[in-house]
Amino acid sequence: MNDTEIILLESKGYETDDKGHEKEVFEEIPIFADEKSIRSNEFYEAQRKGIKLDRMFVIKPYEYNYQTKIKYDNDIYTVERTYKKNTEELELVCSKVK
Repeated sequence: MNDTEIILLESKGYETDDKGHEKEVFEEIPIFADEKSIRSNEFYEAQRKGIKLDRMFVIKPYEYNYQTKIKYDNDIYTVERTYKKNTEELELVCSKVK
C-alpha cells in the first residue's frame, strides 16, 4: 500500500511577478498514496455535471489538511471530492487542471 508519490499543494497566498501579475504560491508536501480506479457510477454522474474525474488516490487521513490541489506526474489536479473510508483511508477524487 501507498506506493505512489503525490504532492499536496498547500496554498501560501499570492505573489506578484515582475510584470505585475499575481500568481498563487504553494508549499509542496510530498506523501505516498495508493492510486485506485474511479467508480463508474461516480465517473458518469460527474460527467453529466460537466466534471471529468481523472484520478483517485487513497491516503492516510492525518496527512490531509483540506488542500484543494495535488501534483502528480508533473500535472496539477483539483480535489473534487474526499471520502473517509475508515480511520486509515481517505479517498481523494481528482480532476486534471487544464
